[in-house]
Amino acid sequence: MNELRQMWRVACYEWFDALRSRRALVVLLLYLAAAVCNMHWSINLLHKLENELATVLQLPQSERAGVVSTALWKSKPFQSMMKQMTQNDLVLQDITGKHPVELIYAWFAFFYTPLLVVLVAGNRIAEDIGSGAVRYVIFRTSRASWSLGKFMGQTLMIGLALLLSGAGAYAVAKCRLAGSGTPDLFLNMVQWSARAWVYSIPYLGLAMGLSHLTRSASKATIMGIIAIAACFVLSILSRHFASDIGWRAGLPYLNVLLPDDHKMCLWRNAAAPLVTGSTYLITLGFCYLLAGYAIFRRRDV
Repeated sequence: MNELRQMWRVACYEWFDALRSRRALVVLLLYLAAAVCNMHWSINLLHKLENELATVLQLPQSERAGVVSTALWKSKPFQSMMKQMTQNDLVLQDITGKHPVELIYAWFAFFYTPLLVVLVAGNRIAEDIGSGAVRYVIFRTSRASWSLGKFMGQTLMIGLALLLSGAGAYAVAKCRLAGSGTPDLFLNMVQWSARAWVYSIPYLGLAMGLSHLTRSASKATIMGIIAIAACFVLSILSRHFASDIGWRAGLPYLNVLLPDDHKMCLWRNAAAPLVTGSTYLITLGFCYLLAGYAIFRRRDV
C-alpha cells in the first residue's frame, strides 16, 4: 500500500512539473493540433471526392462535405478497399456502416499516437537521470516506485490529450461536415480516443524503458524513434514470411511481443477481443518499462 502511495505521489509531481514548465500545455496542444489538422485535411479530400462523384452523376455540388459520404463509404469498391486495409473480415464487419468521420479520426489517431508518445514522453526519465534530480527522489522513495510513478503520470497525461484531441476533431467535423453534429458521433470519437490511448501504452513503456539506459534526453528520444520503427519493420516482415520455411518461419512468433499484432483487436466491437487486446497491450507496456528498469536498478546514479 505504501508503494502505491509513493507511485501516486510521483505521478502527481510529474503533473505538477509539467504544469509548472508548461510542458503539459505543449502536450495537449500538440495532440489537439494533430487531430484538428488531420481532420481538416481529410474533410477537404472527402469534399473533393464528393464533388467529383457529383459531377459524374450529374448532381448539384454541395458547399459542405458529407452529403453523399455515407453512400460513398457503403459502395462495393470502397468496401473492397477497406477489406484490403483491414485484412480481417471480422474487423471489416464491425466497422461497416460507421460514420466515415469517426473512422478517419480513428485511423489517424492510431497512426500518429506512437510517434507523438515518443516525442512527448520518451526523454522524461533520461532528463532526471542526466540532471541528477533522481538522486533527491530515491532518498524518499524506491527506484521502482519512481519509474512506475513517472510512467503512470505520462499515461494519464497522454490519455487526457487524446480525449481532448477527439473533442477537437469532432468540433471540426461538426462545423465542416453536413449531418455530423450528433451526440452519438461525439461519443464514438471519444471511444476511439480511449482505444488509441490503450494502443499508446506499450509504445510509452518501450520509450520510457529505453530512457532508463541513458543520461541524454536527445539520445533517449532517438532510441525511442528507432525502437518504434523497428517494431513496425518486424511486424511487416513477420506477416510477409508467415508462410515461409527455414529460419524466417520463426519471425511470425515475434508478433506476440509486438504491439502492432494486437492493434486490430481494438477495432472490434465484441467485448472478448477488446479485453484480450487491451490486456496484451497493457502487459507489453509494463514489460518494456520493467526491462529498462531492470538495468537501471543496477546502475549508479
